[in-house]
Amino acid sequence: MLLTVLGLTFLVAGLADAVQVSAAVGAFLLGLTLSGQVADDVRGLLPPLRDVFGGLFFVFFGLSIDPRDLIPVLLPALALAAITAVTKIGTGVFAARRNGIGPKGQWRTGLSMIPRGEFSIVIAGLGVAAGIEPMLGPFSAAYVLILAVAGSLAMRFADRIPSPLSVQSGGAPVASRVVSRPPRQ
Repeated sequence: MLLTVLGLTFLVAGLADAVQVSAAVGAFLLGLTLSGQVADDVRGLLPPLRDVFGGLFFVFFGLSIDPRDLIPVLLPALALAAITAVTKIGTGVFAARRNGIGPKGQWRTGLSMIPRGEFSIVIAGLGVAAGIEPMLGPFSAAYVLILAVAGSLAMRFADRIPSPLSVQSGGAPVASRVVSRPPRQ
C-alpha cells in the first residue's frame, strides 16, 4: 500500500512538473482524490514519512539560504515579527477567554502562539522555486527564526513577563470572565 501511494505521488509530481505546475500541488491533489479504505490505510502509514520528508524539506530550504542574505532583510523581518507576535497573542488570548480560561492562562496561550509560522517557509520555498522573488526565502527564514527564538523565550519566561491581562492600573487583579457556551452537538 505504502509503495503504491509513494509511486502514485511520484508519478503525479512528475506529471505536474511536466505541465509546469508545482509538484506539491500535484501531490496535494492526489491526497484529495484518495478516499475510502485506501485513505484510512494510508493515514496510518504516512505520518513517519511525513515527518522525515518534512524535516528534509527544511534542511533543503536551509541549504538554499545564504546567511549573508539574512542581514538586509533583518529589519523588515523584525517589524513583521513584532506585528504578528502581537496579533498572535491577541488571537490566543481571545480563544482562551472564549473557552473560560483565566487571565494567566490566556496570557500563556497567547504567548504560545508566537513561534508558529513554519508554513511561511513552505510558501516561500514554493515562491523561490518559481523564481518570484529571490529575497523571499531569506526574509521568511529570518522571520521564522525570530519568531521561533522569541516565542520559545516568551514561553520559557511566561511567568516573569508581566501580563496586561491580570493587573489593572491600580494593581488589582482583573476578574476572569467566563463565557458560557451551549454544549456542542
